[in-house]
Amino acid sequence: MKKTAVLVVLLLIGAVIATGCIASNSTTPTKSSSSTTSPASSPTTSSTKSPATSSSSTQMEKSYYPITIKDFANRTVTIKEEPKRVVSLAPSITEDLYYLGLLDRVVGVTGYEDWPPEVKKITSVGGYGAYASLEKIAELKPDLIIADNAVFYKKGFLESLEKIAPVVIIAPQSIDQIPQAIELLGKIFNREDRAKEVIDEFNAKVNAIKELTKNQPKVKVFFVTWSKPLMTAGKNTFINDVITIAGGANIFNDTKGWPQVSAEEVIARNPDVIILTPHCGMTIEEAYKLFAGTNAVKEGHVYMIENENDLIHPSPRIIKGIEIVAKLLHPDAFKTKYPLTIKDMANRTVTIPKEPQRVVSLAPSITETIFYLGAGDKLVGVTKYADWPPAVKNITKVGGYGAYANLEEIAKLKPDLIIADNAVFYKQGFLESLEKIAPVVIVNPKSIEGIYKQIELIGKILNREEQASMVIAEMKAQISYIEGLVANQSRPSVMYLVSTYNGYWIAGKDTFADSIIKIAGGKNAFEDITGWKAVSEEEIVARNPDVVIIASAYVDPKIFCSGPLSTIKAAKEGRVYTVSDPNVFQRPSPRIVLAIREMAELLHPDLFKYQPQPLVCSANTTANSTG
Repeated sequence: MKKTAVLVVLLLIGAVIATGCIASNSTTPTKSSSSTTSPASSPTTSSTKSPATSSSSTQMEKSYYPITIKDFANRTVTIKEEPKRVVSLAPSITEDLYYLGLLDRVVGVTGYEDWPPEVKKITSVGGYGAYASLEKIAELKPDLIIADNAVFYKKGFLESLEKIAPVVIIAPQSIDQIPQAIELLGKIFNREDRAKEVIDEFNAKVNAIKELTKNQPKVKVFFVTWSKPLMTAGKNTFINDVITIAGGANIFNDTKGWPQVSAEEVIARNPDVIILTPHCGMTIEEAYKLFAGTNAVKEGHVYMIENENDLIHPSPRIIKGIEIVAKLLHPDAFKTKYPLTIKDMANRTVTIPKEPQRVVSLAPSITETIFYLGAGDKLVGVTKYADWPPAVKNITKVGGYGAYANLEEIAKLKPDLIIADNAVFYKQGFLESLEKIAPVVIVNPKSIEGIYKQIELIGKILNREEQASMVIAEMKAQISYIEGLVANQSRPSVMYLVSTYNGYWIAGKDTFADSIIKIAGGKNAFEDITGWKAVSEEEIVARNPDVVIIASAYVDPKIFCSGPLSTIKAAKEGRVYTVSDPNVFQRPSPRIVLAIREMAELLHPDLFKYQPQPLVCSANTTANSTG
């Protein structure tokens, strides 16, 4: 996964630095991404003007063309007749044409486009800008080619394109120039009325976001474009424009382009929000460690954007990116309406009278989820078992987990919301006592899908729906990557062991542990058992698992070195593993993707070039086990 991410990001940064796909002294981005977003507008996709073609309209077109225009490179270009077959050499240009209702005139694209979905059906010309294939372009017999400054990457490439068809350069260098690009394209295609509609809607949405955030405090933002070396976006970049319009202040606005910075500089400038992207080479967990001490980490305001192309493609699509960032920086300006009535995961109807500001979490997994949603600053109480992120050490402890929490301590904190899991049912009457203090919402994920539902529900309750959708999207992307890697591999049978107290406690079906095994390319040796159950040595020997995963720091793997357990295949082959952090495996929070990755590495080490530590038994215990 890391190699793929590095390759994609190197392609992006190479294009960005050369063309400034984000910098205002350069041009469009080249990076592709897998997610799909909605357009800022909903233009028609008809290929010609809405009225049916008639002799009068044909005459009008004849009188409209030829036209001569000045493009963004200050070149004079004459277009002799209405373009019907267009090749686009930049993803942002393809998006512009979609907004103008002209996508079905596009016969060739770069192959890096990720939106709109229909673009996947269009022929790829093999690359972005000057890296496109001249032969493929010529085969499509275009009557117009539209590109950005990336066509200047190779000397003579533009001249070669001009031998095929007229070439127009569209290269906005700031958000303010996006309407100019739409206006020029509207003129080229005799779609000036439609262009005006798109521009008016674009400007209206930009102004609406500015209006919503104008009275909000300027939030200090650090945007990670790459991790090693650590790089960010300076001024004169599209990302800087997005942050500014969204009501933020780029902490490196005093730099230009793509500066390399140090973690110490970031900590010294103390951002309130840190924004990552799926291909920046840094996870949320790594950001929490690297930038510890910043307000962003202390308050849990570290976010993973679902799709960086929403922020860097200079087309009307960028409105989506501005909206995302604005909601992250100023969630209060985009408030959910309260009172809010929801159904929790225990099928209870709960009404929340106002946006929660003082929240008590009665499960470490819930605490982690709240931090992932950027709402860690709302937490006033957590259980004594909460240990991630490090900022939880400064939050008041209310005692044990679930029904073992201290009611008096909870009441002292005067919460306006309590979030718990099914552990509140461990003591009769405990839930009723909690409800006398504040509204109580129960979450109870039993699978990966259940974790998604938990994230979505907590996001809705805490007015963090945008963040919830991003967290879920990032989880799905990482899981999809692993599923793709292991898809064609044999599936070893797996025993997932969590305790040896009064039996061997294993995970059956309808557990998130079972989901981890399946996604990671394994088969649960106890898939016919529902939930968590204590089984006997005889049952384990009978099922003879290929691999044993111990998700507990209190289970000694050496129990598989002697006695009946030493006869199973996993023990004989040394494939009994204790996971690096049992909490990551046992807690149904977004961190579960780390467990899935580690499980996949243990089950399929060759795929990940991973060398797990095998079970090693002493000669004496082995001799004893064999008699």
